[in-house]
Amino acid sequence: MLRFVFCLLLCSSTSFAASNPPKVEFKAITAEPLSKNSLTFVDLKGKVVIVDFWASWCEPCKEALPHYNKLYEKYKNQGVVFIGINEDDDLKERDAFLKAHPISFPVFFDKEKQMAKDFQVVALPTLFVFDKKLKPVILYRGFDDKKPQVLEKGIQDLLKAQK
Repeated sequence: MLRFVFCLLLCSSTSFAASNPPKVEFKAITAEPLSKNSLTFVDLKGKVVIVDFWASWCEPCKEALPHYNKLYEKYKNQGVVFIGINEDDDLKERDAFLKAHPISFPVFFDKEKQMAKDFQVVALPTLFVFDKKLKPVILYRGFDDKKPQVLEKGIQDLLKAQK
């Protein structure tokens, strides 16, 4: 039931542009790696970083992940890093989802929910975009079919602005 309410919170998609960035500070990756292509916090320096909080039971999350995979593949060699932070409690459900729907970018498991707490995540999916100085510039809650294009434009703008 809690999962259902959590997912309902995001029915109205919310985004905040750079003029009103989220008030979070990205200091570490405290979740445990789930993927072979893991990375460390040091790997993020000087890159545009996208952090996506998701769960396998969250329908908008499942809809968003293939789009994020495509953007990752397109921009991974241009200084853009995607990080998935999984918030599942049912590990069998999560593992089955990941097996059926592989994610190309590094995925971490937020077992203790510390990253969700640090990032003040109140709904899933929640996606943060950080500039090359790891300053938060964009926050998206929820997902709709326009979000991939808006996110890609944001990525392109950050890459151009910070050359």
